[in-house]
Amino acid sequence: MRYRLGRFLQLFGLILVPCAVAGNLAEVANAPQSLDLKWSLVIAGFGMAVFYIGRLIQGPTTSS
Repeated sequence: MRYRLGRFLQLFGLILVPCAVAGNLAEVANAPQSLDLKWSLVIAGFGMAVFYIGRLIQGPTTSS
């Protein structure tokens, strides 16, 4: 169960970072909804933290 939760958090963290970048790039395209640089970095940092927490929860992997 811990392995699946850790993998889910890693996937969620990997999805958050590109979404933060895309939200910041939407500002350049004059989209009605966009993120400024501060919030883009906050979301990207949160995504990295979630990924790292997922990595810690998953635990060490065994290789054969």
